[in-house]
Amino acid sequence: MARTSYISVIRIVAIFLVILIHSSSGYLNSNDFSSFDWSYANWINSFSRFSVPLFVIISGALLLQKNESTGQFYKKRLLKIVPPFIFWTIIYLVYYFIRYIDFEYVGFPQVVNIVLIRLKSGTNAHLWYLYMLIGLYLAIPFVRKIVGNCTKREIEIFIALWFASLFFTNKWFNSYLPNFDLSFFSGYMGYLVLGYYLRNHPVSMMKLSSFTFFVLCCLITGSGTQYLSITAGEFDPTLYNYLSPNIALSAGFLFVFVQRLKLPEPLHAFWRFIDIHSFGIYLCHILLLNYIHPIVPLSTLWKIPIAATLTLLTSALLTYGLRKIPFGKYVSG
Repeated sequence: MARTSYISVIRIVAIFLVILIHSSSGYLNSNDFSSFDWSYANWINSFSRFSVPLFVIISGALLLQKNESTGQFYKKRLLKIVPPFIFWTIIYLVYYFIRYIDFEYVGFPQVVNIVLIRLKSGTNAHLWYLYMLIGLYLAIPFVRKIVGNCTKREIEIFIALWFASLFFTNKWFNSYLPNFDLSFFSGYMGYLVLGYYLRNHPVSMMKLSSFTFFVLCCLITGSGTQYLSITAGEFDPTLYNYLSPNIALSAGFLFVFVQRLKLPEPLHAFWRFIDIHSFGIYLCHILLLNYIHPIVPLSTLWKIPIAATLTLLTSALLTYGLRKIPFGKYVSG
């Protein structure tokens, strides 16, 4: 998998923003919309929520143009994510039972039920990404053949239809729109195709313009979330949805902005270290954040970014350490 500087920078930004989301999201549950903590967490989330879509866009940029058989792709890619998926699923399941379950009051049938419930969508909340990613990987060999036989214009039409589908699946709009079946164009598949398009057909947009539109989309997310939450009397995360139009635009504009930067090739060794270990960082960061965040003795203003930074560094070191033990490279991520 080729690593160009702008792809690496986007990946590094995305993994840090994911940790920043998890460092700040807990403050949003207070429903104290006038407080600094809630507003600060809201704006951090609004300028971070596009991070997961960026990962998918990167996958599309790197994987949809490769020339390999379906069998080769499955063997190479699934073997990279399935063992870490199984390993961290078990780790977080054990962690959940140790931290939250008192076995004096929970019998074997309840334990089995808890396991089945947590396995359904992830033994920790962030592992939903792997469920989604495995589904995308299964589809990539076929999507690759489709985009490989499409003209630039046809790919643009696909992306436009995918973007339209985001409105049809959005609860704000779907009650006012006809029930067209746009499921073929919907979901995270559009981010894959967008990544392929942006890498092979870079958008000729000025850096200032792309960054301005990116900031505008984030401002819409933040101010809209505040308005919706105040109106509802409780936190309303509608605009945080990874498949919301505002989030899709944020991700796209940021990708274009970074793509047009003049970056060194290769990056500094420290950033390459973070980049290379980014998947493992994603997998293990919640485990470390749960212990780091409470012990940072600072106000919210500093606590969130410093806890996120410490979690990024310790997660990278943990991933590095795991890769050094026997068979660790297969499960660390």
